This record gives sequence, C-alpha cells and structure tokens, in this order.
Amino acid sequence: MLTIWQIVVINFAIFFGHYVIVATTLNFQYGNAGIPNMSNNLSVACGAYVITSIVTRICMWLLGMAGVAFRLNWVYDNPYNVAMISAFLETSPLLGFSLFMLSLALALVFGNLLGWVLASISGKMRASTLMVLLYVVAQAGDVIVANENWIAGGSNGAFIPNFLSWYPGEDFLIVAVTTMLVGLLCYFVVRAIQNSPFGRLARSVRENEWTVMSMGKDVGRIRRGVMAFSSGMMAVTGVLIALYYRYVEYGMFDQVSYTIWPWLMITIGGIGNNAGSLVGVIVCVGILKTISTFNLFYGGVIASSGKAGLFITFEEMALSVILLAFLIYKPNGLLPEKRLQIPGIDYRRYMMEDPSPGDEQSK
Repeated sequence: MLTIWQIVVINFAIFFGHYVIVATTLNFQYGNAGIPNMSNNLSVACGAYVITSIVTRICMWLLGMAGVAFRLNWVYDNPYNVAMISAFLETSPLLGFSLFMLSLALALVFGNLLGWVLASISGKMRASTLMVLLYVVAQAGDVIVANENWIAGGSNGAFIPNFLSWYPGEDFLIVAVTTMLVGLLCYFVVRAIQNSPFGRLARSVRENEWTVMSMGKDVGRIRRGVMAFSSGMMAVTGVLIALYYRYVEYGMFDQVSYTIWPWLMITIGGIGNNAGSLVGVIVCVGILKTISTFNLFYGGVIASSGKAGLFITFEEMALSVILLAFLIYKPNGLLPEKRLQIPGIDYRRYMMEDPSPGDEQSK
C-alpha cells in the first residue's frame, strides 16, 4: 500500500512525463518553426482515442478467437468487456506489452495524419488567424467525439484494458517509470530533430520564409512536416494518459490543461530553447502538484468556510498570474533562445581564418 507522499511523487513523475512531450514538441512547433499551435489537446486526445476505438476492438477480436464471450453493446457493456480483457491479460504479459506498443505505434501514425491535415487546412494563414482556426478545430473535435459513441463512448466515456494487469505489485509504479522514460526519449528525439538539417530548415522558415522559397524550398510542405511530426509525438502522450487513468472521456483533454499550460511552460522556460522546455515543465508541474496536494489536505476546510469558488479556480488564477508576470518581467524565459550551432563545425576557427585571395581581390 502506497503512502500519500509516495503517491504525490508518482503523480509528479507521471505528469512530468506527459507534459515534457507536449511542451517540447510545442516549443519545436512555435519556437523553432514559428507555428502557433492552439490545438495541442486535440493531438493528445487522438492517442487516447486510438486505444478506445481501435486497440480495444483488436483486443476483443483476438480474445473472441480465444473463446472469450463479450457483450454486444459498445457503450453500456464497455466496463464488462474491458474487465474480461484485463482478466485475460493477467496471464499474458507478452500480449499486454504488445498491445501497449501497438497503441504507441498507432498513436504516432494517426497523430501524424492529424497534424498533416491540420497543417493542410490552415494553408498560408499566419499568427492570429491560424491560432483562431486551430482553437476552433479543437473545440469541434470535442463536439464530434461527444456525439459519436464509436470513438470513446460519447458523453459516457470508455474504460480501456489494463495492459499491466499481469504485474503483481503496484502497477502505478510501472506507469510512472514508463511515462518518465517515454517522455525523456521523446525529449531527446525532438532535440535531435531540432539540430538536424530539417530542424534548421524549419527555423529558417520562421526567420524568413521568402528567403527559403527563393531557394526553391516548399514552405507549406515544411510546415506540414513539422505539424505532422509534433502531432504524432503529442498523440503518444494521449496513450500514456489513458494508461494512467484507464479511462478516456473527451472532457479530460481540455484546452487549459493540454494547450494553455504547455504554452505557459515554454514561456517560463524559454521559447526556442529545448532545455527551457524541460525547466518550464519542472516548474509548472511542481506548481500544479503543490496546488493539488494543498487541496488534498486543506480543500475541505476552504470549501466549508464558504470560499469554494477560490478552491475551484485556484489553478486558473495561478496560471494567469504566472503567465502575466513572465510576459511582463521575463518575456524571454529563464533560458532564452541560443544561437543554433551545427555539430562538428568549429566556428571560432572559421572566424579566425585569413580571408582567401579571391576575397581580397573582390575588395
């Protein structure tokens, strides 16, 4: 049995893993490529919907061939069917691990497709109009999922199989370790992409897209590539969130939690700086978990004193105050953007070299 402080530490690790993916990829989109994405929550939700709409059906199909009998109503029989799948996975660790890896792979694929579609419909929109469009698209996605039962059970939501039911101990420890490892892996992947030729090309689009077009590059295709890559990475977060809650409902992926908070994280850490994303995530997740721990111990006292409104909106108030403070006093964040340096090139040597004879003659 875990103690309250062990649960707090595990929650911090899990949410750190979630947000490090979203914040780092958002920083790659905006800080590196200049794309102000306001639909992060839709990309995150895509990964969770992959489990409810596809992976759960694959589980039922596989176990149906093994002789497991399921009930037919997709929405109201969901708890029973998921319990049957989890019970079967208790004796099949390899199948549970394979289903988890399949979920990650499908989330990457569908997240990539979603990002490509979002970039395609946005066309040549810039800044404010693009932000409004993506914000509206994310809201429309919530409405669609709420009214289509086959995706995630509609407004009732849907439970998902416990891929870790074979583990005899506290499986939340496994969830925390897995989320941390996947989150840090995604961080280093984004960092490698940012320093790759494609990452440098994306940054050149941010700096001056007309210069990039004059060199014969397709700016629209570059933006679609950035959106597709980033959306796929964010969809992985949706899988990890679903694994943690073992339940998926469209209201879980609200824009405050998975769009506004990540924007605050990169604002605090430093837009355009990968390490800044990591620092921003640590600061913001620390604030969120401090607030939730405070509410756990003192929330009842606050609510009983007639100040329940303060108790409910404390997170939003903290978000607003911190965001305004950094925009006014520290707009570049704790770790401002650094000049991009190509690995393997000695810039100091090139600057200290004597000019070539051709250069002297041209002068």
